[in-house]
Amino acid sequence: MGPVMLAFLTGIAIGAIYFAGLWETVRGLPDAKRPVRRMALSFALRAALALAGFWLVLQGGWESLAAAMVGFLAMREILLRRLGNTSYGITGGTADGSCGH
Repeated sequence: MGPVMLAFLTGIAIGAIYFAGLWETVRGLPDAKRPVRRMALSFALRAALALAGFWLVLQGGWESLAAAMVGFLAMREILLRRLGNTSYGITGGTADGSCGH
């Protein structure tokens, strides 16, 4: 397996960890005693892990970093399609963007 393909797969893994952590954080916010603290700590941890992963990938060159970023964004799209875009549930609208009137 070539280094660019390995970087792509690493980007997918980084994306899976990052977005799964975000998903779990957001799901737990209604029950959190300190939601702002929970979000801040979650972001700091997810960002540190992602940056460390991308830094390691960067050691293989910019091509590897680009492939990892594509993998990261691909995982975002995969999870959006699999879990669905549920942002309308937060604002009270419907899936088509209307307010239900």
